Amino acid sequence: MLSRVADHLYWMSRYLERAEHTARLMDVHLVQLLEQVPGLDTEQRWKRLLRSLNVTQPDADLQDIERLTRCLTVDSSSATSIMSYVVVARENAQQVREQISSEMWMQLNQLYLGITRKERRTVWSAQPYEFFTSVKEGSHLFQGITDATMNHNEGWHFIQLGRFIERMVSLADLVDSFFAYSAFAGADDYFEWLALLKSATAFEAYCKIYHADLRPDWIAEFLLFNSEFPHSARFCVEMILASLNAISDATTLHRNSRLHRLAGRLRSTLSYDEIGEVLAGDFHAYLADLKRQSMDIHETLHETFVTYSIEAALA
Repeated sequence: MLSRVADHLYWMSRYLERAEHTARLMDVHLVQLLEQVPGLDTEQRWKRLLRSLNVTQPDADLQDIERLTRCLTVDSSSATSIMSYVVVARENAQQVREQISSEMWMQLNQLYLGITRKERRTVWSAQPYEFFTSVKEGSHLFQGITDATMNHNEGWHFIQLGRFIERMVSLADLVDSFFAYSAFAGADDYFEWLALLKSATAFEAYCKIYHADLRPDWIAEFLLFNSEFPHSARFCVEMILASLNAISDATTLHRNSRLHRLAGRLRSTLSYDEIGEVLAGDFHAYLADLKRQSMDIHETLHETFVTYSIEAALA
């Protein structure tokens, strides 16, 4: 596969995952604000949301909910808005139109048109819930259509890598932000921990393994170490390693490459660490290290398949 094609498929997937993640967090966040859930005040909640999304504060007052919502949703001038993510994802897909199925292209266009036709004022004045739902469902439909209509070849595996590397990085930021702000709300604040689980679409899955008693240590253990939940860190790294192995089988990449060693090291961390020991130490540093390892995988993947030298290719 051409490096250009792999790169576009990878980033198409990452940006769509980022758009869905932003829509999910925004939806939970606005519900908390509108229902006046006790705990953090409005400004603290916005700071936590921005930290969760790893974006800088927009040029807006943290009390101006309508303007902040527009900045993170349909503001085309902001590189961190949902609209910008979908636009860039579509641009990447357009560059490799012949590599994806017609159904994938139609679904991505439908999502793109649905978002770009929204006027800036209508998202807040109408129903923000409907907008966020359309983004989440549009992204989920695209993932399902991709799995059902595209050959599960190298290109499909680069799409998988983009999705799960982005999900891994986003989850680390999300968990870190909620635990950092837990001191403001209180370690036993039910609604704040409920918001964390809902932000990761994890509440029902969590209750099936534990129960409705939302303990911070159980939540952290579930979101980091559960091997069956699609939005857990452990699940993400398993999918990353599976796609790397499949790409190795189709290329000259050896399974003992630096890329595989990085992914294997991260899987070992998430497979054998104990949540009690992790929380007893510096949890922020632990999450930062998970994110760093994920970014190391991203950078090594880029160096291996996209920006490699001619000499390396000939060798």
